[in-house]
Parts: sequence; C-alpha cells; structure tokens
Amino acid sequence: MATANSTTSSTKKENYETFSLLWLDGQVNATEENKLAQRRLRSIINYLKLFENPQECRQYIKNCSEQDRIVLIISGRLSKELVPQIHELRQLSSVYIYCRRKKEYKTWAKQFPKIKRIVVQLDDLIQRIKEDQKDLAKTEEPISMNIYNSANNPDKSTTELNGNFIHNLLLIDVLVRMPSVETDKQKFVKFYKEEYSDNENMLRIIHEFDRDYKPRKALWWYTRDIFIFNVLNKALRLQNTERLLLFHFIIRDIYELIKENQCRKPIKVYRYQRMSAEELRNLQRSIGQYISINSFFSTSSNRDIAMKFSALSTASNDLYRILYIIDADPRTVKSKPFADISTLSYFPSENEILFMIGCIFRLVSIRRDDTENIWIVKMDLAGDDNNDLKSLFYHLKKEYAGDDGEAGMQSFGNVLHYMGQYDQAEKIYSRLRERCPTDDTSYPHLCFSLAMLYKDRKDCSRSLKWLETALERKRRETPTDNIYIAGLYCCIGNIHLEKKDYKIAMKFYNQSGDYYKCENALDHPDVSSLYHGIARVYYYQNQYADAFNNFQRSLNIQQKYLPANHPDMAITYSSIGDVFQHAGEYLRAMENYTRSLEIRKKSLHPQHPEIAMIHKIMAQLYEAMSKYKEALYHYEKASNIYFPSLPNQHPTVIELKRDIERVASKLI
Repeated sequence: MATANSTTSSTKKENYETFSLLWLDGQVNATEENKLAQRRLRSIINYLKLFENPQECRQYIKNCSEQDRIVLIISGRLSKELVPQIHELRQLSSVYIYCRRKKEYKTWAKQFPKIKRIVVQLDDLIQRIKEDQKDLAKTEEPISMNIYNSANNPDKSTTELNGNFIHNLLLIDVLVRMPSVETDKQKFVKFYKEEYSDNENMLRIIHEFDRDYKPRKALWWYTRDIFIFNVLNKALRLQNTERLLLFHFIIRDIYELIKENQCRKPIKVYRYQRMSAEELRNLQRSIGQYISINSFFSTSSNRDIAMKFSALSTASNDLYRILYIIDADPRTVKSKPFADISTLSYFPSENEILFMIGCIFRLVSIRRDDTENIWIVKMDLAGDDNNDLKSLFYHLKKEYAGDDGEAGMQSFGNVLHYMGQYDQAEKIYSRLRERCPTDDTSYPHLCFSLAMLYKDRKDCSRSLKWLETALERKRRETPTDNIYIAGLYCCIGNIHLEKKDYKIAMKFYNQSGDYYKCENALDHPDVSSLYHGIARVYYYQNQYADAFNNFQRSLNIQQKYLPANHPDMAITYSSIGDVFQHAGEYLRAMENYTRSLEIRKKSLHPQHPEIAMIHKIMAQLYEAMSKYKEALYHYEKASNIYFPSLPNQHPTVIELKRDIERVASKLI
C-alpha cells in the first residue's frame, strides 16, 4: 500500500505539544468527508499524522518517547492486527475504532482497556474525541519531576538526578527574574502564527490572545484548554530553553499572580494521575526524598473533583491510578508560592490550587487503597532550603545568574552555558553583542562570557580574542579592579596552556598573581584557578611533585569557599587523579576520579559532556589495570552521552567505538 505520512504541513514540523493524533485507515484520504474531518480534528489536537500502512504506524508509535501521548483512530479491519502489538506501550494513550460494523468488534475490544470507543459516525467520533480530550489532558499529561537524593541515602539509581534538580532550579529562577517588554509578546505571537499557520481554529485563538492578553489574565489563558498549557508544559518537561524563552513573559506573569494570591493558611490538596509501573516504582524507591516539580503543578482542594478525573479515565493493565494527597503550610516553610486560582481560572469551579514551577515536596508515604483500587501518594510541601543542595544552588545562582534582583539575558545565557547548552548560549551572547554598545559597562562581562563559552568548545583563538578585548577594556576603564583583572590574566594563561604554550601561560599566571598580591588577596576564592593553572603547567612538563602541591593548594581554597559538590572541585579531583595515574598509583588515581564523577553527577545534567569525559578517563585507567569489564562499562557510559550529541564522523565518536570494540574483544 502507498503510505500517506501527512496531508498537512504541521505534521512535518516538530510537535511542540504532548499529545498527537494518528489516523490509520486505508481510505484516510479517499473522501472529501475525511479530509474535512482532518481539519476539524486538528482543532482538538493540532499534530495530526495519517497512515495507510499499519506497520509504518506501529513503528512510528514505537519510536515515540514514553513521555509522548498518542491518540489513535483506527479502522475496524486494521485494529485487530495492530492494537495487540501496541496496547502496552506507555505512549499510547487511547484508541478509537472507526468502523461501520460496531457489533463485530464490541466483544473483542473489551480485552483492551485503552480502546475508548467504537464509533460508526464521523461526527460522533470527532465529538467523542473532543469531550474525552479535555479530561485526558489533565490525567495523562506527564508530571515532570526531579528526585533529589539526599546525602544520607546515596542510592546510585537517583544520584545523577541531582544535576537535573539543580539545573531546573537555576533555569526557573532566572526566567521569573527576567523583566518583560512589549516585544516579548510580539515575538511569541509571530512564532505561533507561523507554527499554526494551517490551523484556522488556532489562528483565531492566537489573534484573540494578541488582542486581549494582559498580565492579570495570564492564569485565565494558561488554564484555558489551548496551546499555551500544552506547549508550555512540554517545554518545561524537556527543558526546551529556546521555547521557554518565548514563554518567559507568561511564566513571569503567572508567577506574580500566584505570589500575589499566595495561600496564607495550611491546606490539603489532591491530584489524580495515571502512572506506569516503572514510574510508581521510582516513587516507591524515593520515599523520604525531595521531589522538584518542573512544571506548574495543578491540584484541587476538593477531593471529589480530583477523583472525578479518576472516574473518567479508563483502567489499563499497564497503568496505575494514583491520588496525590499534599499538605502545604505556608506558615512553616519558605517555598515557591502556591495559590487558590479559582477566581483567576478559565474553569472557576474546579477549586484549583496551583503550585509554582520548581516547588519542592517531601515524599512521605505510598500505600494502596484496595477499597477504591487506587494508590495514595502522600507528600508535604518542603521549604526551598530543606535539602543539602541549597548551598550549591545559591553559589551557582550568584556565579551564573546574579543575586535576587532582575536578571538579564546574559544571566539566561550563563545558565544555558552551565547546563552545557552551548549552541543556545552562543545565540544569546551573539544577540547581546550585536545590541550592546562597546562603551557599555557590561561589555567586558559579555566578552568574558563569550570567551568562557569558546574555551569550553575548544576554540582557543576565539576565546583568546574575547579575553584580550575584556582585558583591554577593563585596564582602560576600571584599572583599579585588580581582582577582576587578575582573573582575566589567569584565564588568558589557561588558553595558552590549552595551546601548549607553557612559557607564555606561566607569564600570564605570574601577572595574575601580581595583581592578587596588590590586593593582598592570595587567599581569594578565585586564586584556586590560578594555582590550578600553574599545577597543570608543571604536570605537562612532567614535574609531578610541583603539580601535586599546586593542585592541593587549589583544592584547599575550594574546600574553604565552595560547596562540597561544586563542579570546580570535580575538575581539581580529576587533575589530582591524573597526577597519581602518571605516578603509577592507580588506586589513588581511581579514588580521585570517582570523587570527581560523583560531584559531576550531583551538579551537572546527566548528558553533560564533562560527565562523559570523566567516564572516558576512568575507562582508560581500568583498561590499563586490565579490568576490562569496568573499562567497558565506563566507555559505554561515555558513548551514551557523546553519541547522541556528536556526528558519526566526529573523532571522539570514532575513537570511542574503537575503544568499545577493543575492550569487548578482550572479554570474549
């Protein structure tokens, strides 16, 4: 059969929403009635994809993420072939059989709970999907959460989630502190007019938004059953920073409204959700831990309203019914705000209590209620300070995003840089550079940010260019800022070190030291970077004793000023490991590499290239120790990070494939 992947341009683009609608039927494009129905269906779920071939449809569904939600329309004839193959896939949310012979499939369909309806009339099909989707969006929208694993329960299965935990807190903090300007809404409207250019219903709503949106109506628009809710939640879940930047004025407006209407008294709230067995197991392993919700978290103060969604959702063999019961007391915890938004919502009768993005909860207990056939998940609202990552968060916030005042675009770029999103950070910095006058006092700081970005991208010449520009401006305009100038000299030394110009590097390190001495500041936190650079010069010149001494000086300063899980300390531990490795002390080397890896997993995103790098270093050492099983494990961990982000012909990818093949052959 010929395959029709799509008849609309929107399905050729990325799906910015969680839900997609698939229609599998050999006659899907055969009639004008069907083509008209496609336009009507897209007013319910924008992303519509059409198939005539069941195997191509099956493969498409299997390739979707488990975080996606698929609504499938299928002909009766093809349903018996395909539904048994895909029914247990998490991404499949519901199935509608559209056929003329309803009785023929009615008994058979009962064994598949995700089959919502068997429909004969096309108008009835569209109306059923429209009605069901209102509630499905609330119960099936995945909850994006990061589980923070505390130091007193170091379960390795959740340790690396701590990096996500920190990233989310930093990202949301800077988004709500970025001021809004009128052009923000204009950019937003322009983008979504293009995105929904062939969806007449959505274009009408976007026009209405453009005409009527005001900050005080942000929650009304968010709770309305349209693209803002769908697109924003997916962007938050995926940390799609480019999309979140478009939404930042809405996020800030909602934040201000929640803060203004903050609940003042203790409250108990409820939320119904469907959850897979694996998702439930992850929660059960995390009792007593802290959970950060990475989206706006909708609950109701009325248990019956929450359970109403339970009655509407279909039971399924692979999904469990979950009721969250949350106690929140604003008098005892300092937390992100939460508010009763009934008077501000598009649906005022739902008694909705909305929690701000990034709210942290402590998971108290999970038990099964056999009388209602539901799992009860109890959580307490926790304070933002009730976890031992707080010192790291505040330190990184100050380092990358400033203090508690308004945050600018450069702060947003700095956070993206820290998250390892180098392309997005470069776009931000480049836009700022085009708009920033060279005589602006912030220009040297922007030059420095660009320089550090290019350093991390191994582009030494461009990094050096921006550092020299920053230094020239600083020495000319604020020559008494010796600490900042000392840091610039040190960074220039680091670039020459990367270029293996060791004499030139040491010259700049000495100049940096002179500026610190002028301020009597050889114990300043930034001096740790100076000692680290000097140590690396000694290391590359095979002077390992001097290298170790300076690495140790760097570490001593870091231990005095930095949180124990700061990523800079991971770099120092890794460097000390290098010294021990060259001295033949493999066990001590591995001890330091392991500490470095643990810190990186707690403070960086799981896919950050620095985590891949330390895995590769550890793999090489294990291979040198003839511990091939451990070596293969770490090579594969490195490949899991590098391979999705680098082209197949990249030298790192080619080298890692050879490493894996070589070590695997030794295990045969």
